[in-house]
Amino acid sequence: MTQHAQPRLLDPFLAPKSIAIIGLSRSAIGSPVSVHTTLGDMGYEGRIFIVNPGMDSAPNATVCKSIPQLPETVDLAIISVERSSVPETLEACVAKGIKSAIVITQGFADADELGAKLQTQIDEIIARAGIRILGPNTIGLVNSPAKFTSSFIEVTPDDLPVGQVSQSGFLMMGHHLVTNEPAGYCTSVDLGNGCDINLIDVLEHFESEPRIQVIEVHAEALNDGPAFIEAASRISHKKPIVALKAGRTEAGQAAVASHTGAVAGQTRVSDAALRQAGVFQADSAEELRSFSKSLAFFGAMKGKRVAIMSFSGGGAVLAIDALDRAGLELAKLSGKTIETVKRLFPDWMEVENPLDIWIPVAKDLNDAFPLVMNALMQDEGVDAVMCIYCSYNLPKYDRYDASGYIRDLSAADRSKPVVCWSYGQDIEGFTRTIEEKRSAIVYPRLDDAARALAVLARHGERLDSSATKLEAPKADKAASKVAADILAKSGVEGQEYLFTEAFEILEAYGLPLAKWAAIRDESELEGKAGALNAPFCLKIDSPDVVHKSDSGGVALGIAKADLAQAYRDMKGTVASNVPGARLSGVVVQEMAAKGAEVMIGMVRDPSFGPCIVFGTGGVHAEILDDFAFRIAPLTAEDARDMIDETVISKILAGARGQKGADIDALVDVIVKISQIAVAHPDIQEIDLNPVFAGPEGAHLVDARFILSQGEGA
Repeated sequence: MTQHAQPRLLDPFLAPKSIAIIGLSRSAIGSPVSVHTTLGDMGYEGRIFIVNPGMDSAPNATVCKSIPQLPETVDLAIISVERSSVPETLEACVAKGIKSAIVITQGFADADELGAKLQTQIDEIIARAGIRILGPNTIGLVNSPAKFTSSFIEVTPDDLPVGQVSQSGFLMMGHHLVTNEPAGYCTSVDLGNGCDINLIDVLEHFESEPRIQVIEVHAEALNDGPAFIEAASRISHKKPIVALKAGRTEAGQAAVASHTGAVAGQTRVSDAALRQAGVFQADSAEELRSFSKSLAFFGAMKGKRVAIMSFSGGGAVLAIDALDRAGLELAKLSGKTIETVKRLFPDWMEVENPLDIWIPVAKDLNDAFPLVMNALMQDEGVDAVMCIYCSYNLPKYDRYDASGYIRDLSAADRSKPVVCWSYGQDIEGFTRTIEEKRSAIVYPRLDDAARALAVLARHGERLDSSATKLEAPKADKAASKVAADILAKSGVEGQEYLFTEAFEILEAYGLPLAKWAAIRDESELEGKAGALNAPFCLKIDSPDVVHKSDSGGVALGIAKADLAQAYRDMKGTVASNVPGARLSGVVVQEMAAKGAEVMIGMVRDPSFGPCIVFGTGGVHAEILDDFAFRIAPLTAEDARDMIDETVISKILAGARGQKGADIDALVDVIVKISQIAVAHPDIQEIDLNPVFAGPEGAHLVDARFILSQGEGA
């Protein structure tokens, strides 16, 4: 391990000079499923002690009958005893002065009531004694540079500069064994239940470790969302982070709760948080590995322009489709490149990207392939090269074997990524040859290659961007005080749903709400409505009617003369449709200027806090499903990015000759909703739907606030 002036939290876990394995049975000596065996396989050079009252000796280890009999205070204890014995084992470690422990044992907070009680005891020991714990329910870790692992299953040492942190040991010990590949990381940490050492601790260790250039995350739950966003945002400007968020479906979230004892955040919220933090998201374990490997091999890509050289014209067309799906561009070859390679092609063949090189290769691969590949590598208008070749049987077709050229030429010029795809079964090991110098990668599908290149391009963009995020504007103090008083009163009264109170809060923050008046009795209609301009919108005001339209609680285009009758009709209709509903009155509101209907809102996530939502509004908002998400607080730049992500942004920009909407006005609404969400944590949800967006500004016509149950300001 790299030496640091000050010891780091994870140093005793990743590079211990001495360890005690507590609970290792006699049958585990020599077994393939044994920490003792895997340590031997790794070539661990530290001192090993085994604590087992029923064992007398073990190869390459000192056996002790109990923890107090250990001849020294070891750097790390690896505990694998019955779960009921874990607390007393930790107490004995504390008494011996051991400051770090890995608890492999399962069956704690993720299991039953007894397990939860035992984990509470562990938590109390940590808080009182200061011992640091990885686990429980963990395989532990592997650190190839230190030749150390706590895994009881075989792990394959690797020096690829990837640091892996996971909430499951399968990525550490299983994936590479199944695929018969190297491990794909130099260091891996399985958090298990994460009762002490957590994801942030590992991320910050990887941030400070020079051997690690890429960070790979598998997370089932992100419990401290704000801390994760802060750490990942900082780190990802220096080292790329690739994450696979498990539990993305409803069934998956239920399994996550069972597996880790933690609650998974909503998928879209966690996706938004990861994106804001600059984390690259993988959709599968295979893609997690692919993205991490690509970043470790290639680093950042300078742009999005890709050149294709292919044994097959049809394969090249498929590659163009894959690049387009990934948001990449087909590079325009320079005149110099075309002039260099055109002698290889017949006069009737147009020389352009993609290059169908079958005719030159069939004539003389040794002349054509290196000439074309070198020309593309040297073209300043090309940011990456994609090679499509055939995996023929050897030695019958060895004259068409380009694998050695791809390996050597990509290694000679590492200025741009070289990605490959082969048609034909790789029975001759072309992939191993091509990847031998870690300068090119063979992908199982063209889409895999294209998506990996897209990640490399986005990494380049992030490195070029500023690591200093603009500070989000804070809420106006006077507005915040008005809103806090309203919320406090609502809390005392036990309200969970705010309508007219929401209008008052929005007005306090200066949001463009269509003029309105609250009517508690028919006798107030003439006086209060007289100050408004007809035609009117009439809305029922009831704490029991959240979705007003569904209950007959909304009427549009009401003339002044018809207002009293509309009032009586609405109260009767709602009373019939929602028996027992408490009817506080109605809201009379001026009809707002029409425009594109958008929705702006907020939902408070248990992991990440307030998440702002923007998208297509109206009665069909949920069906159209056109939304963008961001974690508050937001800057104006964040708000503009949200708008740009949606389909409705094209309409807002001005479609079919119509004038575009006032985007600045929408940005102001989004930012102020973010301020309200941050300043008032008792608001659980905000729903502004619709907001009319037109050339003259944004107009709010409806609002719904949901409060946390039992909470006030």
